[in-house]
Amino acid sequence: MRLLNSLGLIIFLLLTTCLWAQSDSPPKPQTGDTSEKGAPSQPASKTDAPSPAVSDASGSSSGDSTKLEPLKIQKATYPAEAAQKQIQGQVWVKLLVSETGDVENVEVVSGDPILAKAAVDAVKKWKFKPFIKNGKPVKVFTKMPLDFAFSDKISDTRPPVSPDNATTQKRVQVAQGVSQGLLVHKVTPVYPAAARQDHVQGAVLLRAVIGKDGRIHELTPISGPKELVGAAVGAVQQWRYKPYMLNDEPVEVETQVVVNFQLRPF
Repeated sequence: MRLLNSLGLIIFLLLTTCLWAQSDSPPKPQTGDTSEKGAPSQPASKTDAPSPAVSDASGSSSGDSTKLEPLKIQKATYPAEAAQKQIQGQVWVKLLVSETGDVENVEVVSGDPILAKAAVDAVKKWKFKPFIKNGKPVKVFTKMPLDFAFSDKISDTRPPVSPDNATTQKRVQVAQGVSQGLLVHKVTPVYPAAARQDHVQGAVLLRAVIGKDGRIHELTPISGPKELVGAAVGAVQQWRYKPYMLNDEPVEVETQVVVNFQLRPF
């Protein structure tokens, strides 16, 4: 399978905000449920801009860094084994950036082991502008996610205007239909070959906690065929939402996501 690496990047990152980048080429819109596919998809990977974990920036003087800026970015290569097995997912890595802006160390925080090595190999080659604190370059830690998805499984949409609510809460529960309307970046799961061969189909129900940044912070399977759960989680964890607003402030929400797997009749 010919690999397609369509990593899109936003070349800046804020101290308190994780940004996410879209693919270089326009993705094919995906609608409806996950159905059996006859031909494999082309893989693509993308990297989200990191947010440096600086413990205290309150004492920074004029001229100090307020953001960690990448100068050189190495795109992650989609692993051949993952492409062959049609594995999608998100890898979180923690990296130590030296005083010179080089990536000194990379640790995998979470993610599929097959995808993790490719993520680490790519991030090790990144180069950052030295981070200045109190007038001197310092080492900084940061965490960043790398998404691995097939290009024809990615779709991006424009969200509607957020509803106006009267009360503010730390976390609110919203119906599936409401959260679906806020979805701006979707990765469609790949139908697992083993499940297709065994004629396994059905719906996977997931509990999702969406953060103020529109990212999925927690994703827990509730029900569904075990043969399909992994594919559902690997795709949905990469979804992005428009932040849910209450009184003009983004809030964390809890909702449910249903992923349907249906075999195409012969």
